[in-house]
Amino acid sequence: MVREINGPVVYVVATPIGNLDDMTLRAASILKSVDVVAAEDTRRAKQLLSHIGANKKEVISYFDHVEVEKAPQLIHKISSNNLSLALISDAGTPCVSDPGFRLIAAAHESGVRVIPVPGASALTALVSASGLPSSRFSFIGFLPPKDKAIKDEIGSWNSALISVVFYESTRRLKKTIGMIASLHPNCKICFGRELTKVYEEVVQLDIKDALDWSSHHENLKGEVAVMVSDLSDHREDSLSFSESLSDLIAQDIKDGKRTKEILKDRKDMGLGRPELYQLIVKLKSELSGSD
Repeated sequence: MVREINGPVVYVVATPIGNLDDMTLRAASILKSVDVVAAEDTRRAKQLLSHIGANKKEVISYFDHVEVEKAPQLIHKISSNNLSLALISDAGTPCVSDPGFRLIAAAHESGVRVIPVPGASALTALVSASGLPSSRFSFIGFLPPKDKAIKDEIGSWNSALISVVFYESTRRLKKTIGMIASLHPNCKICFGRELTKVYEEVVQLDIKDALDWSSHHENLKGEVAVMVSDLSDHREDSLSFSESLSDLIAQDIKDGKRTKEILKDRKDMGLGRPELYQLIVKLKSELSGSD
């Protein structure tokens, strides 16, 4: 049962990240009771509201590119009319790599009460199921779009005392894991894919197997939550990355792949094209000499 709140209020409501059964009773009750729902995607919001029997709710579009303009407008609307508003994102917890912080900031500045309604989050789901050290971790959201900025970010993870969690698109995943491998050759990685959905995968791998997983997975779509641990300030063992990549290329050669194919498959694994080509030639020579 929802406790009645006097005066304008903003509820930050977590919604399922896949499995609709993860909708909490409290979240459903609040979505039914509020005057307005501010949603990142109105179509998905209406599907969810229909699922819980709140079809006639007023739904307002609220996403990244309209936040600056709409945040003060919405707070003024609910303040002036003494309304309740629920903020939801596409999936999971709003304001965690999703729109919303400007709305919440505006609410605090205007003296509007803000109430969190906790629930599903890809971040906490992955951390809880990773089997990696989680007493201290840093969540960095989505990695930056440019290669240099990604490398600078990954290069800054030089602490053996902390794990790092981020979200990545499957389109960029192979390249990102290659960069991590070249800078942190002894780390461990846990991938969380399709969390709470039918084809859910949570896999913990060392970096060599993570490279292989991200390169050869047959059905990578959407976004993946990634957790990295066993990061180190020391580079004495940097050869282990080259050794891991060499093992993968050697297997490619044994499988009959041509140099052009290997260059294409392994281009995003931390080596430039000239160095990668030289490594392939070297390994082909060594393997042919061992026959």
